[in-house]
Amino acid sequence: MKLKRFLSMLMAGVLCVGMLAGCGSSKDTTPVVMTVDGEDVQSSELAAYIVYNMMYYENYFGMDVSQLAEETIFDSIKEGCKSQVIQYRAIEKLAEQEGVTLSKESKEKLEENKNTNRESLGSKTGSFTRWLKYSVKGDEDPFVTYLNSYGYTEALYDKNCETMQLEQDIIDKYYDDGVITEKFNNTYLHAKSILIADTDDDGNALTGDALEAAKKKAQDILDKAKANPDDFDTLWEENNADTAQSDDGYYFTEGDMVDEYYNAIKDMDVDSINDELVYHEGYGWFIIKKMELKEDALTDTSAYLNNTGDGDDSTIKTAIGETIVSDKLDEIIESLEVETTDEYDKITAYNVNTYLPFASDALVSGSGSASSSANGSAA
Repeated sequence: MKLKRFLSMLMAGVLCVGMLAGCGSSKDTTPVVMTVDGEDVQSSELAAYIVYNMMYYENYFGMDVSQLAEETIFDSIKEGCKSQVIQYRAIEKLAEQEGVTLSKESKEKLEENKNTNRESLGSKTGSFTRWLKYSVKGDEDPFVTYLNSYGYTEALYDKNCETMQLEQDIIDKYYDDGVITEKFNNTYLHAKSILIADTDDDGNALTGDALEAAKKKAQDILDKAKANPDDFDTLWEENNADTAQSDDGYYFTEGDMVDEYYNAIKDMDVDSINDELVYHEGYGWFIIKKMELKEDALTDTSAYLNNTGDGDDSTIKTAIGETIVSDKLDEIIESLEVETTDEYDKITAYNVNTYLPFASDALVSGSGSASSSANGSAA
C-alpha cells in the first residue's frame, strides 16, 4: 500500500518540542482501531493525533467542530493521522534495518527537553519529587493537564519523541557513513552572483529606457568581471541588488533556484563566470561565479538556503538526510500490511474524545461529544 507522508506527523511532532509533558502509567484499555504488520494500534494513539489536529485547525483557522465534522474534512484528518501511525512504525523499522538505537546522548537530550518543558509550565522535575507530589499527595500536575488537553498521555509523548529522535539518529549515521556528504558533492552547487534588478525600489517592473539601461549596466558588469575575475567581489559589493545573499553566496540543489540560474552554472567549472547574462523576469540579470563546495557547509546553518533564522537549527545535512530517510520510509510503508477495525470506522469528530485513555469533556468548541465510558474507551 503506497502512502504519502502527511503534514499531520509534523503537527503532532510539535508536541515533542513544545511545552508538553505528562505522566500516568495505567494500562491502556482503549480498543484496537488498526493493525500495522500485525501489530495492534489502540485508539489512544490515533485519537490523540486526531484531537491535536482538530484543535490545530480550530486555533489557527477558526474552524468549529461542525465544519471539521464535514465528511471530506474529517476523513482527510483521520486518514492523515492513520498515516502518521504508519510512519512512526516505518521509522522504527528503518532504525532496526540500519542498526540504530537511541544512544545515551540521545536519551539524555530527550530527558533534558522534557524537564525543560515541565519547568516551563510550573511542574516539578526529578523522579522522586514528582512521585511524592503527584502520585502520593495526589496534587494536579500542570503538565498532565496541558498534555491531556491535547489528547496525549506521557507514554505517547515519550514514544513519539523517541521515534522522532531515532529519525535524527539515523540521519547522523548516514552523515558519519559519508552517505550525506556523497550526495552533497553530487547534487549541490555553490555560487555567488551579482543581481541587477529589472524592478524599481518599489517592486514595479522597469520598462522602456529604464529597462534597457538596467540591462546595459548588467552587461557592463559582466564584461568587467570576465576581463578581471579577481574584481568579482568588489563588483558584487558595489552592484548586487540581492540583499539576502551573504558574501559566501548560495549553496543549492536543483529546484532551490530559478531554472535559468541553476542551468546556467551546473556544468561550469569552479571559479568560472557565466559567458552570457542570465535573465529571469521579475528578478533581473545575474552575473554568476561558480564556487567550490565546502563540506563544512553541511553543518553550517547559515549555508542552508531554507534556514529561517531565529533559532532554526536546520542545515544542508538535515535536508539531505531527511530526503534520504523519506525515500527509504516510502519503500517501507509500501511494503506494510495495514488493516483497520470496525472501531476505526466508528470514530467521528463528535466522539473522538471518548476513544482517549482518560475521561475527557469535549476538546473542540461545541463538539457535543459523547460522554466517556468509565475506563475512557468508546462503547
